[in-house]
Amino acid sequence: MQLSTQEMHTYVPAEDAIERATSEQLCGGAGKTRLTVMLLADELSPDSAERQLVDLARGLDEERFRVLVTTLRVSTFLEDELRNTPGVEVRSLGWRGRWDTTVVPRLVGMLRREQVDAIQCSAAATTVGLVAAMIARTPLKIVTQRHSARSAGGLGRRFEDRLIRRADSLVIDSELGARRSVARGIPHEKLQVIYDGVPPEGVRTSIAEREALRSELGVLDESWLIGVAGRLTAEAGHGNFLQAASILRAEAPGTKFLVVGYGPLRAELQRRATILGLDGSIIFAGPQVRLAPYIAAMDVAVLPGGDAGASEFGLEAMGLGRPIVAVDAGSNQEFFPMGEVGLIVPPDNPIILAHAILEVMRHPDAVERMRARGRELFNERFTMKRMIVSYDELYSDLWSRIGARRAQARMKPVRSR
Repeated sequence: MQLSTQEMHTYVPAEDAIERATSEQLCGGAGKTRLTVMLLADELSPDSAERQLVDLARGLDEERFRVLVTTLRVSTFLEDELRNTPGVEVRSLGWRGRWDTTVVPRLVGMLRREQVDAIQCSAAATTVGLVAAMIARTPLKIVTQRHSARSAGGLGRRFEDRLIRRADSLVIDSELGARRSVARGIPHEKLQVIYDGVPPEGVRTSIAEREALRSELGVLDESWLIGVAGRLTAEAGHGNFLQAASILRAEAPGTKFLVVGYGPLRAELQRRATILGLDGSIIFAGPQVRLAPYIAAMDVAVLPGGDAGASEFGLEAMGLGRPIVAVDAGSNQEFFPMGEVGLIVPPDNPIILAHAILEVMRHPDAVERMRARGRELFNERFTMKRMIVSYDELYSDLWSRIGARRAQARMKPVRSR
């Protein structure tokens, strides 16, 4: 089902959006000049979804928002980045697992005590957060979901969807996810598509840094470096990447291959690379604190599997002007339009994957167009600034509706007896 632009959130120039998000609009007639927003998550893990939450908390204007980042479980990851951020407070409910039934009343108490105006729940915290918010009568209830991370079916999911239908908004990370949400019964008027944002450091590097790293990796100036980054898991498709690399090595001698990341399959993938005769052509760089220089060093960025976390690598690669070859999985067709920023190929077919990479290598003019279009599309949709402005607008719009409803209720005539 195709949603119209009226049915889904669309983006506007950031400057216009910021001008509209004034304190007067945020009040919306509801008598508030600064909203207290609770961002509720299961825990602050290194996962990219939690990374987005942290970046959102840090980016919201402290003059208009007091942000409570609250976790169900005690966690230490990413908290240091938040504790010294003005306008942001970090809390934990100390949830001990599914049989700990005291978590809902504790959250209800916190919502009332802190006079929370809006709660934004994500992932495993959705059901707990919405139930508590309904009991506490929190004015605004927002849910954020990554459609690719959602498991299907089950009584728990059906109950969660019933709760989401009573929320004020469901924020989804892609138009594909929005269509699937409508299919499972979420009213389209409650849907907002807000793409994940990449922070500036995710696309910050230099030509000198790129050249220095390629030299360190032993890649000659005239050689192609084909790379992939992300967790080394079965769903990430690194096995397909290695098979495609063995085909490319025969077709284009001198080509190098780069694998950046960590995960349980590293030893197995290294053994497979040896069996495929890739020793001397492939580099396993391990996990890196700064990914941008490694992406910039690549000539082609490859997304060989259906791992949802790989899209973050793809977005950063697009922002750095790398042509992309991705399998047709998740929202890849939406994020990386076929022929515009790269090529989309069928999943689980290393032969086609290899030939798609070869097509990119053989057409330098097309590569330049892809690089330019990739940067353009990235700046239109996927910057952190764009994401924060979109949430800012969402809070403003929803709170304004509350003000309008309250004003309408005050104007309603009292019936005479």
